[in-house]
Amino acid sequence: MRVGILRLSRAYHAALLLTVLVVVSPVGVTVAWSAEKEKPIKKEKSVQPAKKGTTSKGATKAPGAGIVDTATACFGDTPKIETVKPDEGKTGDKVTITGTNFGAPGCLSSVSFGPGSPATFVHVNESTVTATVPSGKKGIRLLTVTTASGEDSKPFFVK
Repeated sequence: MRVGILRLSRAYHAALLLTVLVVVSPVGVTVAWSAEKEKPIKKEKSVQPAKKGTTSKGATKAPGAGIVDTATACFGDTPKIETVKPDEGKTGDKVTITGTNFGAPGCLSSVSFGPGSPATFVHVNESTVTATVPSGKKGIRLLTVTTASGEDSKPFFVK
């Protein structure tokens, strides 16, 4: 099946848009066409972006738009754990994890001490997280910090 569009010259006062449809099949050839007056294209005005927290004149603000307006983007560089203090502990002990690219508070999605051992944690700031060692297997475990941009791990000894 083939569709062709033919536009007549703009030199004519009433330009036409001619559409031709040609269908070739084992049964035969079918030709269909239509013509319509082309609508002139309006030149749009240049629009400046609105200032943060404002709406255009006559516009309405959707419910929750204020939340989106102040939301923090959580994508960026992959997190990097620099230190874990202490680097060993037992169930219930508090651990301070320092590093980079943890994101703004609320961007850190999880802290775990090995697969199946999620920890409760407090995201203090972009470079500090405190976590509580969860109950689970003892021995060397991978302490993992996960954000929307990735994850990083360090060994941790659970007593």
